[in-house]
Amino acid sequence: MNRKQLIRLGAAGALLISAGAWAKPQMTTDMAHDVNFADYHTFSWASAHPQGGMNSVQYQEIMNSITTYLSGKGYRRHPPGDLTMALTLGKRQKVDIDTWNHYGYHDAYVYNEGQISLDAFDTKTKRAVWHGQITDTIDPQHPDVNKLHAALNQLVKEFPGH
Repeated sequence: MNRKQLIRLGAAGALLISAGAWAKPQMTTDMAHDVNFADYHTFSWASAHPQGGMNSVQYQEIMNSITTYLSGKGYRRHPPGDLTMALTLGKRQKVDIDTWNHYGYHDAYVYNEGQISLDAFDTKTKRAVWHGQITDTIDPQHPDVNKLHAALNQLVKEFPGH
């Protein structure tokens, strides 16, 4: 492989690494397939308190947004609800390391990834009936509120409605 080909290959690798950091949010959902969500009409929150270190005002805003989204799907917030909702928020620093060539070239790309998890439990049986999780690259110094609401909307859109 000549020098020109190595430079092209290195540039392509750098683009792939940076493209991964700016990719669309990654979402996963799962549900208990033997559950009929038409039987559920109300919900309540397992906890109204954020995890340690989280801004309590932002946490409440996120809960209010999810409550609004769920109301649009036909669910009413009424403690104790038929469903108990649990919200988990977090972020972690990730490192992607590129070590793909035999010249010892390696590069590290460090970024922050945020995660929102929403779980629904049947209040009577305590059984998990739905799980959704979305992760995305975030800027911890300047969190994008619009991006957060878009991610919440995308996640709750997958929640079964009436």
